Amino acid sequence: MSGSPFMTRKPFRKLLGAACVLLITLIALEVAVRVWGYSERHIYDPIYTSFDRTEDIPYIPKPNLREARARGLAMINTDSLGLRAKIAGGVYGAKQPNEYRIALVGDSCTFGEGVTRTEDTFAQVLEDTLNQQQQAVTVKVFNYGASAYSVKEMAATLQYRMVDIQPDFVVMAIISADFNLSRTPVIDSVGYLVDKRVSFSHDSPVRDGLRGVHLLYVLRDVVLSWISPSGDSAVSLSRGEIPESYRYLQQFRGLAEQRGLPCLIVLLPKQGANVWGSLPARLRQDAVKYIDLSAFGNEFTREQYMGSRFDPHPSAAVHHRIGEALADYVRHQPGFAL
Repeated sequence: MSGSPFMTRKPFRKLLGAACVLLITLIALEVAVRVWGYSERHIYDPIYTSFDRTEDIPYIPKPNLREARARGLAMINTDSLGLRAKIAGGVYGAKQPNEYRIALVGDSCTFGEGVTRTEDTFAQVLEDTLNQQQQAVTVKVFNYGASAYSVKEMAATLQYRMVDIQPDFVVMAIISADFNLSRTPVIDSVGYLVDKRVSFSHDSPVRDGLRGVHLLYVLRDVVLSWISPSGDSAVSLSRGEIPESYRYLQQFRGLAEQRGLPCLIVLLPKQGANVWGSLPARLRQDAVKYIDLSAFGNEFTREQYMGSRFDPHPSAAVHHRIGEALADYVRHQPGFAL
């Protein structure tokens, strides 16, 4: 009786039954997540490419994209430089005598994740507002923002990219997380960003095949919430500490001064208590020009502030508030021709 086929089939049937239950459960969860909409902001096209002039800039958006899907439900075009722009493939020649160029760098907030239309990003609002307010010069704003850039990539962007367009004014727009140098991911060969904290391979057929599974983005966010990133800059700032990576703000200012360019550090809005701690005082001490827009976050309800139901990035309304405030600042600068 110990060798009976019936006895050997019984465990197999239990295992098969358990596998079927698991499969049905996973399918049901996937359907539920899709209906819920939580993962939609994480789904995007492979819009990034490597930058070969320096290792300090691991990736930039691909040039000449047309109606590509970026993270945060944004639909984007990029110009010939790989910058988010209203018109795809734009090419820029030498700066004209009646042209005023602003080069602006930041992270996903500056790029405009969470903002569907490029017209509503604060970089574009800045350009449009200045052009509406005066006719002496034509203002062009170049948006060098990219997802998950830290202050290190931002300083390198001034050195290796922004100077190429002969800017008249350069801007670094930051949130507290940008002082965390470990936040910047790597890029795979296709053009997707890969978080280094959960990366098992930069180029994996398994990874590519699973990008469309919405349930995995929920599980990933749960896992990442358990992982404490090294050098939590938001915590150190709130304690009144100045992160070691502050040196990249000084580097940005120094690079601008070497080229005779006025520069500005923008402390972007955030809801809740002041997250900057003693940073404004340190900027004043070091004579670094800055504008603190953090209080703007409290002018909006949580629903008004968020880019979408699950996206904490600033909404189009917040971007308009930022762009208009920056336009007022630039318009009153000594070097701006009215």
